[in-house]
Amino acid sequence: MTPEFIATLPPEARAEAERVFRSFTARRGSYVCYPEDEAKTLYFVQEGWVRLFQLGPQEEEITLTVVGAGDIFGEGALLPGERYGVFAEPLVDCELLSASREDLQRLTGRFPEAQAAFVLLLSRRLRKAEERLRDLRFKEVLPRLAKALLSAMRKGEEGLEVTLSHQDLAHLAGSTRETITKVLGELAMDDAIELGYRRILILKPDTLRRMSL
Repeated sequence: MTPEFIATLPPEARAEAERVFRSFTARRGSYVCYPEDEAKTLYFVQEGWVRLFQLGPQEEEITLTVVGAGDIFGEGALLPGERYGVFAEPLVDCELLSASREDLQRLTGRFPEAQAAFVLLLSRRLRKAEERLRDLRFKEVLPRLAKALLSAMRKGEEGLEVTLSHQDLAHLAGSTRETITKVLGELAMDDAIELGYRRILILKPDTLRRMSL
């Protein structure tokens, strides 16, 4: 499926963008890029979640953000001489698109519409980052977790479900696995969700929406 930022380009620009971006699967447990790597490739998430993190002074992992479908990362590739500065870790098997710096420079040089599309993607990424910081500062874990569950839920055989681990949800919600497990138990006691093996069934999405505000 062609992503929106490519599909809305004029025909010639769209054809070039479809040639430039190549699809691949990034497996859970691997890394797409490392902080010291030169940023030679831009990535677009078609499906899945990718955690961007750094290491702190004690080698502890500090999650900066989690990017999902429709987001880009590795934006340093749009500038010369940049490094990624982060680890990019797929939380699940992810479907990504990638494009090299050289191809991006040719694409944006020929087609101003493509350059505008990347500016829009970067603006959306910035807005989401600001929203995440605001949530971490002003919201408790419960509304942050409710929001994470809503963003991660998908239609499954038994209804709406989330197949992320408790640790993955902790990354999304900006919390710890222990706290997320505790709050999930409280949500299950309230019959808002049902906890199962490797999946969470969403019983009352409207209740989660109210909690997420």
